[in-house]
Amino acid sequence: MIKIDKCVAKPTEFNAIKITNELGDEVQKAFKDADKLDEKLDSPRNHWKAMFEYHGLVWSDIWGFEFIANYGKENQCRRKPVSLNDRIIEDHDGEQFLIPSDLFERYFK
Repeated sequence: MIKIDKCVAKPTEFNAIKITNELGDEVQKAFKDADKLDEKLDSPRNHWKAMFEYHGLVWSDIWGFEFIANYGKENQCRRKPVSLNDRIIEDHDGEQFLIPSDLFERYFK
């Protein structure tokens, strides 16, 4: 027989980055500028720098706007598409999660 327990979440603090049109425009410009600078280099250093600066958000002309959770860490995740009003959550250990807008609104507002 299945036993179902009740769970209550402990209060916790975390950082949340909301995906907005303004942020998307800023990220797109930053990556286009970084790619222009990287044309003269033998490695995409400015592209990587922008990924860190924007907490794993990435823009490319081919794939568009995406998110790589935990970029540069052992537990780095694959690219995931990002939608308007989604949130990037960063916990106290710096681990990142992409939360769709509807789930964020349901559980955190």
